Order: sequence, then structure tokens, then C-alpha cells
Amino acid sequence: MKGSRRYARILAVKGLYHWQINEVDVERIVETLLKEEEYHKADANYTRDILQAAIHQADEHYRNIESCLDRPLTQISPIEKAILLIAMVELNEISEVPFKVVINECVELAKQFGGTDGHKYINGVLDRYLKGCREPQS
Repeated sequence: MKGSRRYARILAVKGLYHWQINEVDVERIVETLLKEEEYHKADANYTRDILQAAIHQADEHYRNIESCLDRPLTQISPIEKAILLIAMVELNEISEVPFKVVINECVELAKQFGGTDGHKYINGVLDRYLKGCREPQS
């Protein structure tokens, strides 16, 4: 299951990148992801859950993380935004995933898909978020 969730996150990064660039709905993204090599290895339901929560609540997730950023959201790369959306979904909506796992997985995604120091940036933002930037849970 752990490996299938890792592949689900990989697909989610690709899907959220596609969504940001092409502004398409979740179903079209899933159709595109079906062609990806990782799809048969991934937990497809987990991928869809992340995509739906990230896309449908993107504005809320962005608001939650903005105070932890050192620059305007518009200056964050689409890959880093995608990774941060995945983190927000997993940290705030999927309580079964420990926060250390979320951070580690997001750092690994940034190493795989992001810029040279993107993983350091993601790690720093998520660390600040967990240390107090996030909105209190009710």
C-alpha cells in the first residue's frame, strides 16, 4: 500500500500540474493519467481523492499556506504549487497519514520533479506551516 500511495502522489503532481497549465477538470486529468506508466502501480482512488480535494479546495489550501511563503504565490512554480496542494490535502484532510510522512513524500516529489533547490523550499514551507502558520482546526 505504501508504494501505491507514492505512485498516487506522483500521478497527483502530474495531474495538478496539468490542471494549472490547462485548466481542465478532474475527469479529463484522470483520463490523461491513465496513460502514465505509474498508473497501474498507483492507488487510483487515492490519486483521485487528492486531485479532487486539491482542485475543489485550491483557494482554501492556498490561503492556508500563503503566510508560510517567502514570496507571493504567483511566483511559486506550478510543480511546487502542486506539491504544496498535495501536502495541504494530506495534512488537513487525510488524518491517517503522519505529518512526517507527508513532509518526506513531498520533499521526495520536489527532488524528482522540482527545480534544483525546490525540495529545500518545500521542506521549509511545510516546516513553517506545521510550526504555526496553519489555521487552527475546529
